[in-house]
Amino acid sequence: MLAVTNDSPSFREQVGSRLRELEKRFANRSVAAEAAGVVKSTLQNWIEGRADPSFEGMARLARAAGVSVEWLATGVEASGAGELPAIPRYDLSLSAGAGTFIDRAPLLDYIPFTEAFLRRKLGRTSTDGLVMLDARGDSMEPTIGDGDLVMVDMREQDLQGGLMAFVFDDTAFIKRLRPQIGGGVEIVSDNAELYPPQWIDRERLGQLQLIGRVRWVGRVL
Repeated sequence: MLAVTNDSPSFREQVGSRLRELEKRFANRSVAAEAAGVVKSTLQNWIEGRADPSFEGMARLARAAGVSVEWLATGVEASGAGELPAIPRYDLSLSAGAGTFIDRAPLLDYIPFTEAFLRRKLGRTSTDGLVMLDARGDSMEPTIGDGDLVMVDMREQDLQGGLMAFVFDDTAFIKRLRPQIGGGVEIVSDNAELYPPQWIDRERLGQLQLIGRVRWVGRVL
């Protein structure tokens, strides 16, 4: 395997510092490691300067984060280099098992967005905490249709109501959540004629795992 090597201790420290900065563009370290094509412990060793990162891993991670591998390796950006920030896209379907949504959902690819779009439409300066999901079914039509791309902000996980992506009873959903005064949460579909409201009572709230708030929807016409 081709590796980036250097005997100077400061080289590992400098690359580790940039890796630490870069991983903030991903939902968590596990997602960043998956983008680099390595296990989480390997990425941690790179970040903490205990091992030289592989060139292949650095190239994958740089491409997914929308930076040049030259910047990641040297801290210097080549003139005209750089790619668009990219948001990881996950398979919304889940199988039963332990762990968070990101730990369990298959990573499909990355979708690029311009920094100007993120800043103007979302008030964001980075892709930190953002994930893309493919919606399935017609329960949220006309707001969200089958096959639409949905951008979810995993940093927004409060139960104050609104359009949310969440996991309940080992199944992933995109619905409107409405907290009830007496406890529990009402689950509302926009296609209400076919899908009446459902409830999660207070005793079962522990089974509710919020992924995040839906911030943007894209579709093919």
